[in-house]
Amino acid sequence: MSGGAAEGWTLKQIAHDIPLTGSAREVVELGQRLATMRGAPRTDPEHLLEAMVLLPKNAGHRALTALNANIDALRQSPELDATVRAAPAPIGTATRYLLNNAHREAEQIGHYQVDPVHLLLALLYKDSAGTAERLEAAGLSIYAVRQYLTAPGSMSKDARRRPLPSLAGAVRVSPVFAIPVGAAVVGGVGLWTGIAPGLTLPLSVLLVVGGWITSLCIHEFGHAFIAYIGGDRSVAAAGYLSLNPLKYTHPVLSIALPIVFLLIGGIGLPGGAVYLNERAIRTDRWRSFASAGGPLGNLLFAILIGWPFLIFQGSPPFGDIHFWAALAFLVFLQFTAIVLNLIPIPPFDGFGIIAPWLSIELRVLANRLGMLPLLLLFYLLWQGGPISATFWNFVYSLSSLLGVPDYLVFLGQQQF
Repeated sequence: MSGGAAEGWTLKQIAHDIPLTGSAREVVELGQRLATMRGAPRTDPEHLLEAMVLLPKNAGHRALTALNANIDALRQSPELDATVRAAPAPIGTATRYLLNNAHREAEQIGHYQVDPVHLLLALLYKDSAGTAERLEAAGLSIYAVRQYLTAPGSMSKDARRRPLPSLAGAVRVSPVFAIPVGAAVVGGVGLWTGIAPGLTLPLSVLLVVGGWITSLCIHEFGHAFIAYIGGDRSVAAAGYLSLNPLKYTHPVLSIALPIVFLLIGGIGLPGGAVYLNERAIRTDRWRSFASAGGPLGNLLFAILIGWPFLIFQGSPPFGDIHFWAALAFLVFLQFTAIVLNLIPIPPFDGFGIIAPWLSIELRVLANRLGMLPLLLLFYLLWQGGPISATFWNFVYSLSSLLGVPDYLVFLGQQQF
């Protein structure tokens, strides 16, 4: 952490290391203002105690009242107005230690965030002699506060709620991501202008393949992003939050098979490989949400590139038809990926969504099947019949909801 004993710390710097509830922030912020109003160079523990006394609706003040502390004896003279605005004084070393102690108390009880009652407990520590003596003189003891902490209903739900992690420094867009994006842009510009009719095929390949790899990165980023928010910090270290396609590669599934299926079948095969630490994700709901993050990424990408079709309900009246055809095909591929991924069989995301709610026996049995369900599904789609017809009709119906005409999808597939 930047800052130090000489200049103190800001609340933002403190909160980076110590998770504070809104009520605890309120106490610290008022304490900083009170320090300034009293001409103190830094915020000391005495200022936090004074702030707690001046905030009757705060959890710390309620604890003082519930424990029959002599609040009048804790008031400072002259008493300041808590509503007066003042610049916050930096947080001093003594207060930094006090906040560390409060955090340690919270962790020992199993609380994820520091609440004003944890601050009150730390104010009774002997290394904060000034506040400890005043609180003890007012009739308070560490034992009484600890008893209060463990009493049912005494603590806010915020203290028990694990805070969402900061994304600062976790999300870093890799320059490698510019390669597929750049390829798609080059192909798109070439098709849009129509200046090289003889290059329609390579330009279409650039747009569609570049766009597909871009969507693959967004798909895998969606998994990793939600997993990170849900508690799995390993995805940041693995580079999954960088949008770098090289971080998501599986030798066969990520590159070879998706491109082959694009070239011969027009199917957006879900590729990529993001390995999540499911034990680190806080709940089954978050595990399901992390599995759904990939298809949600495809949906957002489809809307991002397909909004002109929705506005004009068909091919927009500008640009070259070959551009709109290739773009329509790329949108269509997003919906094939979404539908495929939501099928609840391994290794698709649909199975990952329901897996946390299944018995261990069912999950083990499903995982033993390996790639067999995937191969069987593609065989059925390839051979035609009712399953294939139902799948493609559903994908076309989803594309039509975004205003993508079927004939443009067909034209885009042909020129690709």
